[in-house]
Amino acid sequence: MDEDIAWSPPERDNGIGWIVLSGLLLPVGWIVWLFLAFDAALRSEATRPSLAAQTVGDGIITFICAGTPLAGAVLLLLRRRHDRSVTLVGPVACLVFAILGFGTVGTATVVLAVEWADDVHRRAQPLTALETKRTPAQAEQELSAVGERVVRALGADVSEGEANPYTRACALSNLQRGTAYTWQWDDAPEPDDEAQPDAGASARRLSTAEVDRRTAAAQDVLRNAGMRKVDLWGSAVRLVGDGWLSESTISVSEGASLVTVETTCLAGGPGDG
Repeated sequence: MDEDIAWSPPERDNGIGWIVLSGLLLPVGWIVWLFLAFDAALRSEATRPSLAAQTVGDGIITFICAGTPLAGAVLLLLRRRHDRSVTLVGPVACLVFAILGFGTVGTATVVLAVEWADDVHRRAQPLTALETKRTPAQAEQELSAVGERVVRALGADVSEGEANPYTRACALSNLQRGTAYTWQWDDAPEPDDEAQPDAGASARRLSTAEVDRRTAAAQDVLRNAGMRKVDLWGSAVRLVGDGWLSESTISVSEGASLVTVETTCLAGGPGDG
């Protein structure tokens, strides 16, 4: 008589390998993405990776941590068509990991890609007429002329103070490098290192109403140049403009005055043209 053979159910394939791999890649992808994002944010503009490089990097992370489980789900489903021992556990779990990956890192990659596309479009645009209307030499000359008119409107002599024109690099409307010009004049006396603190210094400060009155003519000069007053605080008046002059500050007190006039970002740099 034949011995009874114990019956056992067919072995089931739940795709454990794909599930484990997907479960490991997703958090690793999140960590790498966060590290790269913080690294780019904390770097200076000169050393920061380009938007193209950041987009490619994020795309690779998305491809690995979201594309791998998606590939696993597809392969397991194809195997299931010919081998019914392959269950739906693996494909479903892999799809969940893929959705999480595309919904997190993938979404961030899409946002960065849109920003990159906008950046490329912006850089392809021509410079504005305002940015190219003046050569560097003209900008410096006209700015100095405006500043000197402001000083004279204060009732001061430009030669009695010290004029300090200087420049700084800036980004133009299409993100090319440009230059902002600043003209500053100060008639405050040089501090004496051996002098003792003046207890009556605060008494020389003017009221805001007096500051506004003393700078009224100077404000008119800047208004005629296209600027408008926005702030009056302490001993200073601040004006801003929408044209080639962007900001100006006039500060007055008993025995001291300070005038600063700054341009918007203009094409070219000092010595160009």
